[in-house]
Amino acid sequence: MRPFLAALALAFAAPAAAQPRDYASADAAAAGFVDHVRAFPEQRNEYCAWIERVAGGRFVFGAIGTGDFNACKASFPKPSGAVASVHTHPIWGPAAADVGASGQVFSEGDFGFAERDDVRLPVYLGAPAGHILRYEPGGTVCSSLFITRHFRVTRDLSPTVRGRLEVAPGAKTALFDRAGRPLPKPAYCVAAPVRP
Repeated sequence: MRPFLAALALAFAAPAAAQPRDYASADAAAAGFVDHVRAFPEQRNEYCAWIERVAGGRFVFGAIGTGDFNACKASFPKPSGAVASVHTHPIWGPAAADVGASGQVFSEGDFGFAERDDVRLPVYLGAPAGHILRYEPGGTVCSSLFITRHFRVTRDLSPTVRGRLEVAPGAKTALFDRAGRPLPKPAYCVAAPVRP
């Protein structure tokens, strides 16, 4: 029975061993994390990790956290070498493949997480349709009528993702809900420059 268990353990360890131990950039580490967790059988919840810089200027993703369908709680304190965080949104339901659906972009909680005083690091999102986004703290600009989220697509499996996202990078979005009621500005919002 022991040889069988040893062979079984090796068989399950093989996919993890196939993953690179480190990456040349934080973007590459985020993509490695997303590809790694997308191979898990359960995709109805979020997965998250810190991205850390290690010896030689290389990057790794740390211990993988498992959340629920709405969030993945990061481990604190963040590692001393942390340079970013990465998480996925779940894949389930009819909106999972719809690039225009809300789950394909950062949630308000994701933006707020990057801006927290105990985080203040870029946040990556592995979206259900396969693209990966990166948001930098300070990237939210508000005027009295609009909010603009500056983030970028670091991996796009389809050349049309950027223009089809519910909130496109750098696009102005009205600070009103669909019924015309004003929405509160996030506390971390940077004031839009006033034009003379």
